[in-house]
Amino acid sequence: MIGQSKSARSALNKIVTSSALGLAIGAGAFSHAAAQTAASTSTTQTPVVQITEDQERDLRSAMSQVNTISPLTLERLYYPSLGAGIPSGFGANWGDVMVGVAYSGSDNLRSEDDGSMSFTAGLLDSRKFVGLEVSANMLSMRNFGDNWSFDAKVHRMLYEGDRGYLSVALGRNNFACSGSDACSSTWPTKGGLAPDVASNYLVLSGLTPVKNPFGSGTVPLNVSLGVGNGNFSNDMDSGAQYSVFGDIGIQLHDQFGTSIGWSGKGLNANLSFVPVRSFPLVMNVLFADITNRTPAGFNVIVTAGMPFNFLR
Repeated sequence: MIGQSKSARSALNKIVTSSALGLAIGAGAFSHAAAQTAASTSTTQTPVVQITEDQERDLRSAMSQVNTISPLTLERLYYPSLGAGIPSGFGANWGDVMVGVAYSGSDNLRSEDDGSMSFTAGLLDSRKFVGLEVSANMLSMRNFGDNWSFDAKVHRMLYEGDRGYLSVALGRNNFACSGSDACSSTWPTKGGLAPDVASNYLVLSGLTPVKNPFGSGTVPLNVSLGVGNGNFSNDMDSGAQYSVFGDIGIQLHDQFGTSIGWSGKGLNANLSFVPVRSFPLVMNVLFADITNRTPAGFNVIVTAGMPFNFLR
């Protein structure tokens, strides 16, 4: 049970954290651009201009092509995750909140399915100084509310411009725990790390526009590269060794993205989908440890995350 809930929680936390990229970068940047457009067109006295219905329709069409978020509606759009179950250099800032749930199937170490939940909030501002992202993770739906782990990372936006975004993060997963299972010092089955092992990591992430390989225009490409110990380590016994991890993801459609990555232990692949672009729901299907290198082995984990900002 412990290994099962731990696996579901770990995958959930990394995927939902990756979803913060669409929240903090995509929606935040676009809404900021829309606000600037609205502000630049406001005047003390608004002149009355008479136009025909055809002219109004053409004007609205042109504006929708120029701005992803129309200044007439200020509609906020949401984007698929471009991460593959590892930490991202991007993170939540003040006002950003994320809630997620995950379902994990059985694997080599457990005979039952289980689920988990994660609650993430952002503090401070990575553009002005640094951002602080804190997560509380309920490890098991079967033992609802009994066991929790807590993660945190400090992140800083290094570049934001026409070429995209670049951000770095320093984090510690499982810096605290609550519950007899979550804080156990032993693993109940052979192989793997104890559930209370803290994992330190440093990761750099970049998001840049690239030519759409399946159509016209450009699409966002996300690349992350980092190093970590604990659950990111190739050392299956103690996790003391630091290992390299990374992933690459691309948004193939407004509502669909895919990514592949190395967790430090095994190969992951993720499919991400946004059912409604104006509604903050991001669905993910993570194929974890495709190469069966870990004691738990291959697993499929389904997650749903809801990112939003209470300041906007």
